[in-house]
Amino acid sequence: MFRRAHSATVVALMAGVLLGGCSTLDVPRADNYPATGQKKARAVHHWEVLAEDVAARVAHKIADWPAGEYPIQLVADDPSSFNQGFVKLLRVHLLDHGVTLSAVATQVQLRVETQVVQHEAQDFVNSPLALPVTTLGAGVGVIYDWQTHYASRTLLPGAATGIGVGLGLVADLARYHTQGAAAGGPTRTEVLVTTTLQNGDRYLAGSADLYYIERADAALYLPPPPPPPPAPAAKVWKVVTP
Repeated sequence: MFRRAHSATVVALMAGVLLGGCSTLDVPRADNYPATGQKKARAVHHWEVLAEDVAARVAHKIADWPAGEYPIQLVADDPSSFNQGFVKLLRVHLLDHGVTLSAVATQVQLRVETQVVQHEAQDFVNSPLALPVTTLGAGVGVIYDWQTHYASRTLLPGAATGIGVGLGLVADLARYHTQGAAAGGPTRTEVLVTTTLQNGDRYLAGSADLYYIERADAALYLPPPPPPPPAPAAKVWKVVTP
């Protein structure tokens, strides 16, 4: 009994020392922001949703302008796949809202800019539970590698499958709670889309939207690489006989 009480005292003292040492840090501690939500762009339809929202905001901003007096030219800073598609979708939705557009340079421009942000820190953990299942869709689980995890086969196949599906459901619900409804959860790759309404060197209005994207989709939001330099011309040597 004495040994047990002595061990508990030592552990308590060590814990106190550790806590005391942690309290003497001379830098602010790292705190999380309150839980928020951020959309994940995974299809061209998501680009269209953004284009409709931006068009509605622009139409509201210029509602007091005389009809047709200040046509707007759409301009994208680079010819990325996203910018090309987004400008086309934005053009259609602006016209649907009655906004007068111009195919040539005018005094008023609506400029689209895109910036890809790649965080180099370690990726998020996709699942809060380390389970031997692969979750599919909304709460459906399948056991992977039956031989590895259930080689003994001590359970009846039906019971084991039921447990596997149940664990998959638990994993999906936990993932939905911690990461949101977008498939794959948060990523370390994001895109910032800004639209600014300009008159010469004056900014009239603007909007900024943030999205998660998959790392493999980043190329859609980046300008195409420059063409390779032309090959050097072959030199021709003329042989002169004495």
